[in-house]
Amino acid sequence: MPATITSISYLQKHQLDPNPTAHIETSSLKYLHAAFLLYEYKTTYSKKEYRTLLDTYGWDKGSSEEKRALKIAENFQQFLTCPQHLAAIPVTILLRLCSLQYKPIISQLQDYPIGGLTCKLVLELIEERKALLKTQKQEQQKQISIWRRTPKGDRYCQFPPQWEEDHQTGVLTQELIDGYGLLPQQILREAIADYHAKIKSQEKEQSQEETAESEVVESSMLPQLKTSPTESEKAIEVNSRLKHKEQTSTSNATEQQPVGEEVLMLAEKLKSATSYYQIRSAIYRHLAVKDEAWKQLSPEEQLRIERLLPQEVLALQTARKAGLIIDYYELETGWFQVFIAGEDKPVSISKSNVISWVQEQERLNCVTT
Repeated sequence: MPATITSISYLQKHQLDPNPTAHIETSSLKYLHAAFLLYEYKTTYSKKEYRTLLDTYGWDKGSSEEKRALKIAENFQQFLTCPQHLAAIPVTILLRLCSLQYKPIISQLQDYPIGGLTCKLVLELIEERKALLKTQKQEQQKQISIWRRTPKGDRYCQFPPQWEEDHQTGVLTQELIDGYGLLPQQILREAIADYHAKIKSQEKEQSQEETAESEVVESSMLPQLKTSPTESEKAIEVNSRLKHKEQTSTSNATEQQPVGEEVLMLAEKLKSATSYYQIRSAIYRHLAVKDEAWKQLSPEEQLRIERLLPQEVLALQTARKAGLIIDYYELETGWFQVFIAGEDKPVSISKSNVISWVQEQERLNCVTT
């Protein structure tokens, strides 16, 4: 009786190596080659050349695929001359090791001979690292306690004295007390609530990122990098065929559409805000939807809020509207991160220097135009 399609095994149909592990190792090694190759391109070529090179190879600059590859290549540079040492580790595990929590494990992998690493071994190292961090955290919590009790037994919290060379905490706190009539207890309560929300949000985002990365199918994580010699020559001679306009440094990675409920929530907080501190705290918690929330306010409400903003923030807003900057972000320290066209990283500017910096940008822009 002739064999039917259903009676032919997958192994026979595709003439594969029967060992599934061998295919995973091949996939990981191919990915590592692609990652190190891409990283070399990014660090060797100019921005325009690199962008053209990606277009030639069918990549999308700023995409999740590019970010994953560069992330692995950057963190595993010590294995540049011997990527096969990592072949037994799936790409999803390699990505996990790139996180701040597990990055110290990478240096440990060099202690094993080539062929001595297994996925099981790396997972065990991850569990050991997780247990160590948990123990350290518990020990720190035991050593530091802000809780005190009154003679009657009532519990209250007391913070140690704040010693700073620049006295920033005291200066800013006094400014809020004198300028906005806030109590020190109120300032401390709201500041800690904001910071707590920030930490929890970061933990949630990291957890979601690791989950998303672990669910990615490795074979679809990278576009095909096989190119003919003619295409490679075209990619190298990028200066002769650059037609792309210089774009801003903001990543064109997948943009998430603002959630309507969050937009409305921020808009309501802005409507009820009576001080700049409340405005900044609200925006800090919902930074991704600040522009959409602003559009929900009436002209009268926008004007009222603008009157509460300090001169530094108003200057940056004016600079953004004039096209001198792309955007800005205020840190808890009082410094500003300002994004400028053509720069990959934001410029850090202290609060006291914002006005003079904006004026300098206006002068340079006038000279340029």
